[in-house]
Amino acid sequence: MLLPTLLAALLAASPVIPGASVDSAADDRQIFRKLEAATTELAEKGDVALKREARLEQCRRATTSTVNLAPVSSTQLDGITIYRLAAQASVLIGSAYKCDKCTKWHHTLASGFAISADGIIATNHHVAANATAEAMGVMTADGRIFPVVEILAANKPHDVALLRVDAQGLPHLPLRDDAPAGTAVRCYSHPASTFGCISEGIITRYFKMNETDRNGAIFMQTTADYARGSSGGPIIDGAGNAVGMVASTTPVFTLPPMHAATGKDIKPATTSQQMVRHNCATARALLDLIRNK
Repeated sequence: MLLPTLLAALLAASPVIPGASVDSAADDRQIFRKLEAATTELAEKGDVALKREARLEQCRRATTSTVNLAPVSSTQLDGITIYRLAAQASVLIGSAYKCDKCTKWHHTLASGFAISADGIIATNHHVAANATAEAMGVMTADGRIFPVVEILAANKPHDVALLRVDAQGLPHLPLRDDAPAGTAVRCYSHPASTFGCISEGIITRYFKMNETDRNGAIFMQTTADYARGSSGGPIIDGAGNAVGMVASTTPVFTLPPMHAATGKDIKPATTSQQMVRHNCATARALLDLIRNK
């Protein structure tokens, strides 16, 4: 249970949260430029704490030592409080890389969230294992930027990873691994360079993903909306626990109409999008990075 004194401390940790009110509107361009400038500087110096080759090698680590996790909370919270808790615990992850067509640094942006006060960040394997990134940095809700110094553990089939930054006193979310289908949830992330968005929905089901490289790993589907850039964003229950994490989307389209006699597609083929499946890594997959010894 999240004690009242701890809850009050978390809410007071960052009194001004970009995007939380009309008086603290998020300036997306400024926020993202700040992170891009910081990761570019790291890359240009060439003395990053974690070089690309070492980072990719560390992504092979299957487990890590004990992480100081917060206890699961049972206190139901209102939407405003959940937003503030999620915003303070969530981070923006930036990676700087160069293409083969120009000399400029380019950037990818993703989401993540702290699971301990001492700098342990949860995100996706596909974020941590970015094959081209020369530098990777984390921006916290209060605007501080930390270079990623270590990949503690990762699992490709379940698309989860734990990063470490040299930070203390980070607001963080508990991990709950037993939320059933039908549970009301919210997603907090940074979709398409839009800082700090929250959406709501429910857990629709758990399923085994049989796509390439997933090997039947269990994922969660939700109706809470998100888009590119949301990878690593927490899926949060009504008590402020992270029950999952954004991983991918799968759009579902209608089939083109077929000719009754020939069984072939009628040309020109017309399709429309019917729905989007929101596929999320589970909190259990994150906990297994710590628990499986």
